[in-house]
Amino acid sequence: MATLVPADSIVERLRNYHGPAGAYDEYRDPTGQIRPHWERMLQAFRQSGPLNLTDRWHAANRMLRENGVNFTGFEHNGRQPRPWKLDLLPVVFSSVDWNGLRQGVAQRARLVEAVIRDLYGVQRVLREGLLPPELVFRNQEFQRVFHHFPQHTTPLVIYGCELARSSTGQWWVMADRAAAPAGLSFAVENRIVLSKSLPHFLHTCQIHRLAPFFVRLQETLTAFPTQRKGNPSVVILSAGPDHPYYYEDVFLARYLGYTLVEADDLTIRRNQVWIKTLRGLSPVDVVLRRTPDHRLDPLELGGHSPNGVAGMLQAIRHKHVVVANGPETGLLDSPVYMPFLPALCKHMLGEELLLPSIATWWCGQAEPLEYVLRHFGDLVIKPAFAHSGGEEIIVSELSEADAQSLRERILADPGAYVAQEKIVRSTAPCWVEEEFCSGHIAMRTFAVRTKEAYEVLNGGLVRVETSAAPMPLSVSAGQFSKDVWVTSDSPVPAISLLGHMLEPPKLQRSTSKLPSRAADNLFWLGRYLERLEFAGRLIRKITERLMSESAGQPVMDVTPLISCLAEQGIIEESFAVEEFFPRRDELENLWPRMIRGDDDPNRFEGLCNQVVRLSSIVRDRMTEDFWRGVSQIGERRVPADLLDLSELHDTMNLLMLHISAATGQITDGLVHGPTRQFLQIGRHLERARQLTLVMRKYLQQVEARETLPLVTLLDVCNSLMTYRYRYRANFSILPAFDLLVTDSSNPHAIVFQFIELNALVSELPSKQKRPFISSEQDLIRRILFELQSLLPTEDQELNWPRYRAPLEQIFKTLEPRIKEISNLLTQTYFLHAEFIQQIDEGREGGA
Repeated sequence: MATLVPADSIVERLRNYHGPAGAYDEYRDPTGQIRPHWERMLQAFRQSGPLNLTDRWHAANRMLRENGVNFTGFEHNGRQPRPWKLDLLPVVFSSVDWNGLRQGVAQRARLVEAVIRDLYGVQRVLREGLLPPELVFRNQEFQRVFHHFPQHTTPLVIYGCELARSSTGQWWVMADRAAAPAGLSFAVENRIVLSKSLPHFLHTCQIHRLAPFFVRLQETLTAFPTQRKGNPSVVILSAGPDHPYYYEDVFLARYLGYTLVEADDLTIRRNQVWIKTLRGLSPVDVVLRRTPDHRLDPLELGGHSPNGVAGMLQAIRHKHVVVANGPETGLLDSPVYMPFLPALCKHMLGEELLLPSIATWWCGQAEPLEYVLRHFGDLVIKPAFAHSGGEEIIVSELSEADAQSLRERILADPGAYVAQEKIVRSTAPCWVEEEFCSGHIAMRTFAVRTKEAYEVLNGGLVRVETSAAPMPLSVSAGQFSKDVWVTSDSPVPAISLLGHMLEPPKLQRSTSKLPSRAADNLFWLGRYLERLEFAGRLIRKITERLMSESAGQPVMDVTPLISCLAEQGIIEESFAVEEFFPRRDELENLWPRMIRGDDDPNRFEGLCNQVVRLSSIVRDRMTEDFWRGVSQIGERRVPADLLDLSELHDTMNLLMLHISAATGQITDGLVHGPTRQFLQIGRHLERARQLTLVMRKYLQQVEARETLPLVTLLDVCNSLMTYRYRYRANFSILPAFDLLVTDSSNPHAIVFQFIELNALVSELPSKQKRPFISSEQDLIRRILFELQSLLPTEDQELNWPRYRAPLEQIFKTLEPRIKEISNLLTQTYFLHAEFIQQIDEGREGGA
């Protein structure tokens, strides 16, 4: 049982916390007194009663795992996602302190946009000598094709600011983030989880909410002048599931209520952006870009990437779409511009720069280069034109030879490097290993564009490193994260996105605006879920039989099951051949190792990965309970050192439980619309394939008179209970195959799958109103007729030979026809023919 710690003890331990010498401590002032705004946190602990902070910490981080919060994404090389971790103690700021930061961050957002507009417009800062031309024309992020974009078509809507506080208490901007700033979703998730882990603390401490920021974001995205006034179509353009922060895109789409798309979901027709949906093309008015600049339009940003939406820049020029955080907004994310921002701010905004950058020297100028060489060992060297957060070299950590080599590289090409000051970041108390300790913090906060100005988030994201080692300027840096709390001097009103709407919605029953790519992923998620479940049933049954028999006895009833797994590549494929089938004693020793396999997507581990990966891609369309079931599938891996049959059996039992939870959410948690339809079509099609395969193996390898293999077959097909209720212990092959093939009331019969497929496919949206059925539906109905024809009429006698002969004929062609149905569905719903046009069509002037 967990040990509860009295509230007074927690408060006393917090009161005894002291930050390290030489760093600014957010919790205590220089005289050692606890800062007043932290006293609210202590008061909340006093009012909470006894707590077990360790249990709360574990519960909080379990919630994050169940919610799928991670920051590496799934990649084709099989790399697993790194879970997001959260400390229970937030970093607390007073409203007075935050107001100073708010003004500085909002000013920098205005400045960044003003400089970008000038560089891609009249270039006054170059003509008047405020920026050396080399800083612009040498930067690969500077693209001539962005020159003179129409006003208001590529606004800077979301700006991110990377901050650190030095030992003197001075805030420094470590990096500007304007391209597609990461961290917003993590900040909201931290707040949600912390509010559940420490209930009432936010109310007791009077902490500002995060929701107003997102309300402003919604208002901004829907207020742009577009062709369809009043109800613009807004999408979030993601780089896809292989991007490190794909989770953020999914969260934003769900949280804001917008459609999540990838480049393949969009197309350009007559300089208008369209989204490919099941019913055809639907217009897009506003795109919130979350992709790198070079992945926006492969036609005009040639050679960088095959990804992107061909013709997107042309649509921007014709003012047919607004791209929030347009492709040119990331230009100033490079550190080389930092030394010039104070002069640019005074010249362009007529204001002093409120929030200074970390001390930065561009080596392309003589005086800064001289300073860098003179103080070389005290500085951090970075590539001048790379986005901040990439490579950085701490000179003091280099060997003498490496330092000299770096110095020579700088002298050979000084304009390619910048140097920055090293700082010791400020500290805050953290709960680590059941104790309060200090952690050095890096903070990121955000600003959103409104009609009048930029509004700054009343909070942010903190990453923590318990050592004083330098921390990369990345959301993924640090050992764990913290929430940021900004206190209010008065009670905070309840504000939520739930009650915010621009106009009353029209009643609907469903929507056909499902992107074709999403439909494709849903279809394959259904197939892989069913394939994983059936494989789990086969593995569990084989394990049961190996556990139940003595070592000297054969287990021939599982031969068809092993052959079925081998033919699909789930285990060693040679076991599909009878000559290579292992002996009983060999099988028992090999079996756990055979299941583990490798990263092959066909092996059992690969099937688990595919289910989790596809679920993450369509997560914005699934329920939270579905995701919790899937996340457990991802965690219930077969251990690498597993050798015990009983442990393997327990693992399969738990896996079946989580798969049932996920599939239950598909059948009962989703409305009867396109999302559910494509999931169910995939499931029924795959179940028909699996049933066909295992029964074909049974007919090939087992005599009709053998009872035990028949019982095993009924069990793995989830129909043993039904058979026993109908026929008691009188096991016979004809009623068994009738139950598994031609019984339309059995959800695990082959005929049932095609009855469901016929109904589901007939309900799919059609792009054309035609008086005849589709090719895929025609094929489904022909298969259904053949299966139903296996049963005789009333005046005909039914026996096993009479049933078996046509059944074997059906089995010979059923698997290829299932594949044909899959291909027909792909051609009809998942692919769109592209119309190609010249990029310069209708464009004034040449490039």
